[in-house]
Amino acid sequence: MDLEVIDIIFTFGKFAALTPSSTNNRNPHCLQKLYEICVYLLYVVGFLAFSYVNYPEYQILTSIQYVLAILGDLNQFFYVFYILIVLMRMRRSRWFRLIKSLAGVKPAPKKIPVKLIFVVSQLVYYCLSSFGIYADFHHGGLTVAVLNLGEFYQHYAQFFYVVSTSIFLNLLLSRYEGLSETLSHLIKARSQLNSKQVVEVVKKIKNSIFTLKDGVEVFNDIFGWSILFTIFSCVSRTLVYIDISIKHSEVSVGQDSLVFYHDVCRILISWVGILSTILLCDSILKKCDEILAKAYRLEALLTSYENEEIQVLIDVVQHNRPEFRAARFFSIDRSTLFSVLNSLTTFLLVMIQFKEM
Repeated sequence: MDLEVIDIIFTFGKFAALTPSSTNNRNPHCLQKLYEICVYLLYVVGFLAFSYVNYPEYQILTSIQYVLAILGDLNQFFYVFYILIVLMRMRRSRWFRLIKSLAGVKPAPKKIPVKLIFVVSQLVYYCLSSFGIYADFHHGGLTVAVLNLGEFYQHYAQFFYVVSTSIFLNLLLSRYEGLSETLSHLIKARSQLNSKQVVEVVKKIKNSIFTLKDGVEVFNDIFGWSILFTIFSCVSRTLVYIDISIKHSEVSVGQDSLVFYHDVCRILISWVGILSTILLCDSILKKCDEILAKAYRLEALLTSYENEEIQVLIDVVQHNRPEFRAARFFSIDRSTLFSVLNSLTTFLLVMIQFKEM
């Protein structure tokens, strides 16, 4: 079953205190709580050390670059605070509600196993992190490399949730695809089924729509803030690095080139995650429209007794459409990508023209 990938996600996430230790770990014992608190305290120490080490580099930035860099670092700090304190302590039960919703609906078969996607992504991240540690060591020696370990944790937390967001969206999408396929089979086999069989299938689809709607709401509770933090972090860092590249082209070929390319790789991975999230959300919305269209097609093939049930299904689909939101600030669909790029371009034009007096 495709939900096995959640066990793998929890297996990786528990070591960094980013997820429950297992799909049955609803009530963590004292040692687990103490471990999560210790991880957060170590992260706070690492964040302060990272800020101290990078303060001299921030002083050479322009005012607007400096503000964006500080906002980016604060964004990462509150990102980790949200995961370790808010999500893992106050909203822990949301994970298990989401799993229950996904388990209640049969998925469509997937061509590429999501477990493979997750494992490969982790290997890619570990390779990138190894390169980053080497770049820091080459740039500032062993002391700088050690003090920057706190930064690697917050980057891993962001990367982990970016990948997990895409995985859970894939799981939701496969279930909407399963409902669409069920409707297609029902339309094709209508002449071979009696009214009772048709009504039973339609009721099952209706209940599945309710279940998935609840799953989407829980998904928003878990990943909504994560998506918002990721977008803000990615945009702010992109602005800084583009502006630096334009005004100081020597950074890509000088002594700091390895650190520069490592940071650019991280930014690109974040953009891939944002793009994946937006497209998957949009695919689910399109699949819901497809389910509604097939329900209307089925309506024309049914008798008056069956027609009452399909009318209920149509109303349920119309009033329980999935809506993905970034912490309730804005909805996520294909237009979100254009809005993000539009804002990025506007701020970039301002930054390029900005000069220190």
